[in-house]
This record gives sequence, structure tokens and C-alpha cells, in this order.
Amino acid sequence: MTFKLSSFSILTVFICLSIIGLSLVPLLSVQLKPSESLPTIHVNYRWQDASAKVIEQEVTSELEGIFNTVKGVKNISSSSDKGTGSISLKFKDDTNMDAVRFELANLIRQSYSKLPDGVSYPNLSLSATNENKSPILSYSIHANESPYYIKKYAEKHILPKLSTIKGVNNVNIYGAAPFEWVITYNSNKLLELNLSVSDIENAIDSYLREQELGNGLVQTLNKADNEINLKLTFNLEKTINWKEIPIKKVGTRIIYLENIANVDYKEAKPRGYYRINGLNIVNMTVYAEQGVNTIDLAKSIKAQVVGLGKQLDTGYSIKLTQDSTEYIVEELQKIQKRTLYALLILLLLILIINRSFKYLIILFLSIITNLLIAVIFYYLFNVELQLYSFAGITISFGIIIDNSIIMIDHIRNKGNKKAFLAILAATLTTIGALLIIIFLDENQQADLLDFALVIAVNIGVSLFVSMYYIPALLNKMKLSKKQTRFSRKRKKRIVKFTNIYSTIFYFMNRPRVKWLFIVFFILGFGLPIHLLPNKIKGEDTLANLYNKSIGSEWFTSTLKPTLEKVIGGSLRLFTEDVFENAYYSEPERTTLRVTGTMPEGCTMEQLNEAILKMESYLSQFNEIELFETRISSYKNSNISIFFKEGFEFSGFPHTLKNLLESKVTSLGGLDWTVSGVGRGFSNALGNGYKQNRIVLEGYNYNKLYAYAEELKTQLIDSSNSRVKDVEITSGGWRDEALYEYYLDFNDYKLAVANVSQQQLYGYLKNQVHSGNLSSVIQNNELQHVKLVSDKYQYFTAWDLKNIPIFIRNKTCKLDQLASIEKKKTGNTIKKNNQQYTLTVAYDFLGSTQLAQKVREKAIEDFEPKLPLGYKIFQQKYNRWNKKDKSQYYYLFIVVGIILFICSILLESLKQPLAIIGMIPISFVGVFLTFYIFNFNFDQGGYASFILLCGISVNSALYIVNDFNNLKTTYPKRNITQLYFKAFNYKIIPVVLTIVSTIVGLIPFVWYGQNEAFWFSFAVGSIGGLIFSLLGIFLYLPLFILKFRNS
Repeated sequence: MTFKLSSFSILTVFICLSIIGLSLVPLLSVQLKPSESLPTIHVNYRWQDASAKVIEQEVTSELEGIFNTVKGVKNISSSSDKGTGSISLKFKDDTNMDAVRFELANLIRQSYSKLPDGVSYPNLSLSATNENKSPILSYSIHANESPYYIKKYAEKHILPKLSTIKGVNNVNIYGAAPFEWVITYNSNKLLELNLSVSDIENAIDSYLREQELGNGLVQTLNKADNEINLKLTFNLEKTINWKEIPIKKVGTRIIYLENIANVDYKEAKPRGYYRINGLNIVNMTVYAEQGVNTIDLAKSIKAQVVGLGKQLDTGYSIKLTQDSTEYIVEELQKIQKRTLYALLILLLLILIINRSFKYLIILFLSIITNLLIAVIFYYLFNVELQLYSFAGITISFGIIIDNSIIMIDHIRNKGNKKAFLAILAATLTTIGALLIIIFLDENQQADLLDFALVIAVNIGVSLFVSMYYIPALLNKMKLSKKQTRFSRKRKKRIVKFTNIYSTIFYFMNRPRVKWLFIVFFILGFGLPIHLLPNKIKGEDTLANLYNKSIGSEWFTSTLKPTLEKVIGGSLRLFTEDVFENAYYSEPERTTLRVTGTMPEGCTMEQLNEAILKMESYLSQFNEIELFETRISSYKNSNISIFFKEGFEFSGFPHTLKNLLESKVTSLGGLDWTVSGVGRGFSNALGNGYKQNRIVLEGYNYNKLYAYAEELKTQLIDSSNSRVKDVEITSGGWRDEALYEYYLDFNDYKLAVANVSQQQLYGYLKNQVHSGNLSSVIQNNELQHVKLVSDKYQYFTAWDLKNIPIFIRNKTCKLDQLASIEKKKTGNTIKKNNQQYTLTVAYDFLGSTQLAQKVREKAIEDFEPKLPLGYKIFQQKYNRWNKKDKSQYYYLFIVVGIILFICSILLESLKQPLAIIGMIPISFVGVFLTFYIFNFNFDQGGYASFILLCGISVNSALYIVNDFNNLKTTYPKRNITQLYFKAFNYKIIPVVLTIVSTIVGLIPFVWYGQNEAFWFSFAVGSIGGLIFSLLGIFLYLPLFILKFRNS
């Protein structure tokens, strides 16, 4: 006895599941961009004024050696710059990051005492994608107090309460520098008293230090022993009397700090600036944790701040200055509108074709039920609802409707569920196409993983909806069967169409014509002869044969350029022309960015003065909603300008950009760049970023630099003056070599003067020293202590050379003992897995293709010169890299997966090949769409390739499946007639599914190319689907019947 559920029971189960899904919707994470954390931890540290080489040798190498012992480390990379250093540790995917972070914190705590004095305590931070690096809310805090006291008040009464809100990662307060103790010593008095900076440091350290001596026993009045804790301290009082700190005994006199220095408690120099709308006020920024619903979190924070505002002291107030979730809400509303429009257009199209409200209601209910049940899986798989997820939901609408239409039409026509095999095959091929994402780089996976997961979940659920829910609905709603009797006019139209179509097919099936169409198909797609390498490495027979034929000078220079144009097809047009203007884009609101950089030797305060003038200029424009200023060093400032809603997509951003270009030119004084809309502007006299880069890696930095110099010479000599402005850098985007003064001591003159290098360094340190001492705790706060020379700000290069030096009662000049030269130095030192990395960057006069050939030839010629442990290669890219060939080779893996699935489900090896032929035909549509209309090809275009691999074969699967069923039912009928019969059965739902998918994508083209991902994804998919119709009508019968007859 077989168990069979009634239609009522099936509908009840699906309704219950839908209610569960609906209840889980508020629990889903909503973001603008993916926020999935990569298994990476960053360690950052500072050492004021230390050179990159010193930091690398004394700090970076030491920490790298310690971190290498941590279990699960996959990759270690480091960067050592002047005054700063950082280490990035990438871990395996299954690593427990919380445990690793705890272990690293312990290792740092144990090793910090072994690091040189002056090195800051290393800071740990987890890596997340870019959305969580920006605050979700910014507030300004106002009061009739100095910024310092406002900040202290906020840290005590506001920050703790906001930090405890679930989902808040960090709360920062800017706008007020802390106070610190500054001890300014008189360098001349130190010279007179024969004191050194170390004497002062040691004396102050001893005065402030408390040393644990252990426990001791003390007899009480009743002669009982009482155990007490013993401490050794110089200062018993809680307050510190700086002036009375003894420094050293000179002769019979004790020198106190007040004899040689002045002590002031004053505001420290700011380590950075953060302002909104140019207002120098106290600002508070709130950052969200990874994966939380930022919209709901922002609402909770706002409600808490409103409550806090009522509890603040008189005169204090908090004002919201920026809410980044407003843009997220706007974008989500825009996506929801597009999705709704797409759904309405699809349903209206179906209503016009079928003219049945019951049919429309069944389709609408199947879509809603499908999505609500899918929400359960979104929750279970921790799927984030963000830009790419909504793209997947929108695309899956078309596939869900396709599956529903095919099943409804088949049940109405045949009265059975045999169409499920075709639906299963189509669904599995689409899911199979999405498997390519697991092969991509982890940065690309972060963008597209939720996109693939959403589509897979939605169409996976649609299988059960099609198999059980739709038949139950049809049974309950009593949708009438499709009329089998056609009118005389309709019969005539079908017969006429079939006759014309069969006549075209028989003409195409002639041997010569057939091969002509096949050749046209191959050449239309294109043979990738332009991608063939000029030479193949190796000495084997195959390599020699290739190099003497295809790799010969005559072939590559004479024949190959002509062949590329003749047989390269649409693939050549796409790879050579579309990629020239392609760029990666992020979903964000229209933003103008102004950056300013001061030359070396300037200060952050000087840069701030110039930025203030720019802020004053911007404040006059009412069209600007707000502008946000960040300054972190003398060579790093940024103003982000956001526009009011009515002007964001108007011509004003371009107008303002032109005005800013004129303004920065008149201001001068530093290097300005203006970017964000249109072509970027820069008044920098430097060479800028160089696109052509060759990377060298090795274990010895000095030897590696020598090889880089040799490669630089080789490039210049062998390029026929095409290679210009060659630089050796660390490989960053804004690498600028610094200049330092080098002292080259003359050992003979030092010996004659009876002076050592150490004594000279000690004298110079006394003149120009500036450093931090141990911090002190007073008034329940940590107060920093700084020791500086009175000549720190005034000692010049001329003084260094000409002012007399007094050592051991002798007088001499530094330029008599050493040569002083200003040299270009200070390259950032980068390492990857203990290997040093240098980049030879240069400009190239010529086409991109020629530049690529020159790079490959330079690498090929230079590689044999490198010993074991050194290597040379072209620079790799992070995020989406359009030139990374591996991601396109993965498409062949998708084709193989689809071929495998189709072979199993169709029980044939020949028919799947015909179905796979639909993929390159649809690709031609993508190639020509981007080439003809000159659209930008970004990560959305690549996603359209992935999608088309799956859905372009679906239509062919439906026809071939019906064709196979008819062959089984009518084994003696003519094969060609059975194919046309299957074609007539399925062509209307097939065209309807393709048209419905195209129509569903149209709303995403409305806003033009300003839309990151959406536009290129939509136009690529539409172009590919239109060409897939050409494949269905012309090439599918040619492939299927040809294979069958053979």
C-alpha cells in the first residue's frame, strides 16, 4: 500500500513552512555590501622616527618569528615603514579565530618586554570587508567647555552605555587631544654638567617605579606574626613633584630636574583630525559588528542616544551628524522597487499570454511560498541580505517562474509530472554553474558567495514547489485543462510555421550548408589565437615544435596579427577592447574625494591649515549635504563630499569637481587630487601610479635590491626607449621614497680626534631628542610623559654641519669627522612568508598588449639569472581582477559539471554536447553587448557569465526532454517530425521563460551605468539570453538531429 498525501495536507505543510519563514524575516542580517570576515588578523605597532630598516630588523622580524609558531597560520605578510609597522596573518578557513586572537595576545604580552624601548604596544584587529571600516552613525557633542573636558565627560557618561548595545563593535571619540607632561631640558646645561638624556630617563624612571619585593612578616602588638606585602618606591606621596626629582650627583652637588628642565602639563599635539562640515568640535563615531542588521542597530543606538540626551548635565547636547544607514535604506528601497516592478511586469506578461487570473494567482502564490520557505534556509545558512543577495533573489524570480510555468503547462497538457526530470536537470545545471564561485579567490567569494547561495536555495526550494505545491494548487483551484482542440486559424498558423521552420532546417542540414553554419558559429565565437603565448618554456619535443611554428618570429609578427582579426571573432573584440576601459566598482553613493599631501619634512599641523582653507570653500555650497575630513599624517588627508538627494545624480557633482580643480590650483602648496566623478584630477608633479609592474622576491634584502637594479637597467636597455621613469618600490599604490641624512664616518679622523661614533651619537641625541617616558596615573587617568630637547624644533642641517661639538673638553665640527649627505631612502620593506618583496614599476609608451609582451619577455630573460630562493613574476591583484585568467578558465569547469549532470539525467553522451553548445552562443551575446555599446565590464558582468552557463541550457533541456519522451511513446515515428512536435509543445513556454527573465532584468537597467554590479549584470544577461534564442531556433535542431542520425 503506497502512502499518498492529499492536496489539503500538502498545502497545509507549505503554509506552515511559509509562516515560519515569515517569522524569521526580522532576524536576517541586512547590509549594503558583504561583511563576511576573512580569517585574517592584523598586528600594528609604532616606533616614532625609526627607519623602516630598523623597525624591520628589531621589531617585525622578531614578531614574525614568534607568530610562526601559531597553529593554523596559512600566510604571514608584513610591512615596515618609517615610524610604523604591521603584520597580517592569514589563517586556514576552519581556524577558531577567537582562540587564535587570545593566543596572539598572550604571545605579544610575553615578548613586549624584549622589544626596544619606544616601540608602542602592538595592537590586534580582525579583518573584515570594507563596510565595517566605516561608522554607521556619527554624532557631535556640544557644551560650554573646552574640547578636552567634553571628551572626558563623553568617555565617562556616553561611551560606556553605547558600547554595551548588542551589535556595537566600537565607539570612538575625536576632536580633543589629551593633556600630557612635557619635560623640556636645556641641552647646553646638560653639556655643562656632563649629563646625558639617559641620565634623565633613568632618574625619572626610578622615581616613578614601584618594585615588588615579595612578602614579609611583621610582629603585631600581641606578638603574632602578620604577613605583609613589601614594595620599594622612591615617592611615597600620591602627587608627583617633578621639580624635586634628583637626576645625578655631580661633584658634591645633587642636580634636580628643575635645574636643567622645565615641566609643563599641556595639551598634546593631535595624532589626527576628524571633522564633519569643517567644524572643530568633539565627534563620536559608532561602528557595527560584522554580520549584524545595521538598520535595526542604528535604530537602537538612536533610541539610546535620545534617552541619554535627557540625562546629560545642563549645557551638554548630542546631535546626529551622519547616518550611513540612510543610504543603505535608500538602496534597499530602490532594489525592492526594482524587484517589485520586475515581478509585476512578469505577472502582467503571463496574464496577457494566458488570459487566466487563476493561472496568475497560482504563479504568484508559488513565488511567495517559494521565497518565504527560502527564508528558513537563509537563516540556517547565515545568509546576509545585501546587494548581491538581492541580485540573486531577483534572478531567481525568473527561474522560479520558469519551473512553475513548465510544470503547470505540462500538467494541463499531459496530465502527469514527467516534466519534472527536465526541471530537475535545469535546476541542477544552474546550481552546477554556481559552483564556480568556490574556486574563486576568497576576496571574490566574499562578494559572490551569498549571490550564489541565494539562487541555489531559491531554485532548490522551487523543485519541491513545482513537484508538490503546484499540483496541489491546480487540484484545489480546478484550473481548467488547456484546450486540445485548436481553431482552424490556429492550426493553419502552426502548420505554416512548422513547414517554414522545417524547410529552413532541411536547407541547413545539407552537408555544405551545415558545415558553413558550424564554421560561422565557431568564428562568431572566435578562436583565441590572440591569447597564445609567443614561446613555450622547455626543451621537450612539443615545446620545440611550438616555438618553431606558432612561436616563430614570422608567425608572431606577420601572420598572427591578420589571423587574430579573421578568426578571433567576438571573443577577441571583447578581450582586447572591452577590457581596456573595464574597472572594478563598489556600490556607494555619489561621493567627491579631495586628498592633499604635503612634501617630506612638513608637519600634520601645516597640512591641517591647508585643509581648513578647502573646508571653508566647501561650506558655501548649499547643494552639499555634508563633507567629512580625515587627516592622519602630513602626507595623508581626505575630504569626502556627499550631496543632497536632489543633486546627487544632477550635473552639480561635475560642476563642483571643476570648481575644486581651479581652487586646488590656486591654493598650491601641496599635491592635490580630486576624484569620484568623471576623470580624476591631480596637480602632483610626481609620476603617479605606474601600471606596469614586475615583482621580485628573495630572502636577502640587499641582494634583492641589487637584482632589482639590474632588472631596471635591462628594461631600459631593451625597450627601444619605450620604458620610462623606472622606480624600485615596495609595490604599494602610493609608494614614495623618503630622504634621510646619512653620516659616513671617517675612521682615521675619529681615531686622531680620539672620539668614538657612540660619543658623537650621544651628543646629537642630547641636541635633538624627543621621546616618551613611562606614563603616570593621576586623577584616575593615565597621563603620558614626554622628554624633549629645547633644540628639537630648531636644530637644522646647517647646525649639524657647522656648530662646534664638545666632547671630552675637545671641540670639533661634525663635517670634519664625517661626510653628511642627503640620500633617497626609506622604501617600505615588505615581506611575504619571510621573503622580501620589491617591485620594479615603470611607464610604458605603447598599447596594453605590447606592454604585456614586454613584461613577459623581461621576466623570461631575467629569470635564469636568479639563484635558488629568488623569483620574479607579474604583480597580482586583490579584489576583482579582470585580467586574472584563472577565473575565466573556471568557466570550463562549469561546462564540465553541466555536461556531467546532463549526461546522467538524459542517459546520453551526445545530447548533452548539443545542449552545452547553447553556452558559447549566449556568450557571444555578452561579448557583443559590451563591445557594441561600450559598457563597463565589472564583477556584475562576470556574474552574468556564471548565470548564463546555467540558464542558457535550460530551454534546450525542456525541448530535448520532451523529444525523448515522444521517442519513447512513438518509437516508429520519423525522428525529425518528433523533434518538431516537441519543439511546438515547448517553444511557447520556452520563449515565455526567456522573455520573462529578460523583462525581469529591465528595471535594473533604468538607472544607467552609475549602478555598480546591477547594470553590467543586467545587460550581460539580457544580451546572452537574446542570443540563446538564436541557438534554440537554429543550432539546437542542427546539433540534436545530426548527433541522432549519426
